[in-house]
Amino acid sequence: MKRRGFLGLFGAAIATPFLPGSAVARAAKVAPYSAAALHGAVIHAQSRAVFSVWGLARALNLPVETTEVLMRDLAKRGVLGPLQGTTHGGRWASSRIMTREAVALQRAVKAQNGATRAHVSNAHAQPDLTAMMTHLRGIAVNYFAAKGAVA
Repeated sequence: MKRRGFLGLFGAAIATPFLPGSAVARAAKVAPYSAAALHGAVIHAQSRAVFSVWGLARALNLPVETTEVLMRDLAKRGVLGPLQGTTHGGRWASSRIMTREAVALQRAVKAQNGATRAHVSNAHAQPDLTAMMTHLRGIAVNYFAAKGAVA
């Protein structure tokens, strides 16, 4: 270990007992989730009336324990109602900020994606490749003309 690093660590260890208790508590109280996870959970709450810890964990790709902490924090902030249920994955809460516009937009996007998939899966028509073939033929003619002129 380098000398400065050791001295800094040693100084911090000596100074810690003299710090006020609230500063140490604030430093230790760091959220186990990112700001992006919090934002995703708020968007999730805007588009769903009721959702579970497990469903939110799947949507945000977070561990169930972290998601439960996130949902408890959202309940304290007033975004969600109190958590219901007894098991980690089986806990759920109701949203207090759900907007009908977000639900309508989500349904419209799903319907459009479904219509696009149905249209693509039923389409058996061959694409028009004449422009591409004309372009490739022109490249080949130019290539062989230049090669014949050089040789």
